[in-house]
Amino acid sequence: MTNSMQTMQLERQNAGTTKTYSGELERNGYCLVKNLLDPEELYHPVPRERGFIRYLGRIDKFNHSQEDPQVPGALLRAFHPQYKKIHSKLRKKVEEVVGRNLYNTYYDDRFYFEGQSLKQNILADAGEISVAFHVSSNLEEPWPLWIKTPDSYVDNQKSAILVPGEECSIVLQPGDGLIYKGCERPYWRDTLPVTKKKWFNFGNKKEFYYHELWFHYVLTDGQRSHQAY
Repeated sequence: MTNSMQTMQLERQNAGTTKTYSGELERNGYCLVKNLLDPEELYHPVPRERGFIRYLGRIDKFNHSQEDPQVPGALLRAFHPQYKKIHSKLRKKVEEVVGRNLYNTYYDDRFYFEGQSLKQNILADAGEISVAFHVSSNLEEPWPLWIKTPDSYVDNQKSAILVPGEECSIVLQPGDGLIYKGCERPYWRDTLPVTKKKWFNFGNKKEFYYHELWFHYVLTDGQRSHQAY
């Protein structure tokens, strides 16, 4: 994860380094595709574990750290075997949108819980083209993902910003995919609301959550192709 100053520096440094044949991606840095995957295929019950789990090719082989490095109290999972085949299957659909061939890099998913948020950040090189999915949630209201559109600069050296980009709020329904330039576009999530318990339901132990999944790729003929797994 990057801090705010690093995010600003990376945004300027990486602006325009990922070229696609999608007018929407070139204009906004992202493209929302409705019903990109079947949410039932993505669904996973809320696990008991919290922290960070990195799977090593099998469901029973993994490393488990007690804290999610980005969102304390959440559960972040890398390379969960459930999504391995989907990672490659989805690539073909993303290539149709991007208009260029892609290599797989990595994928991960996170279960957020009440009171948690994701600070503004920008992905490293292995997330050149990324897709964010809303898998499932039991929230009473939509919880948007925020993403910033590209700044325009006064010259090719990016010496100064001419027109700042806009902060856009994106609501994903289960199965919707947000394709975006992960190395170029800052994204974040505001605090997941804490639900107020009514006096007659004070003993309710219901745990509110939001499950998000990301698949990451690089252009096969781009400057980050060496990041392919």
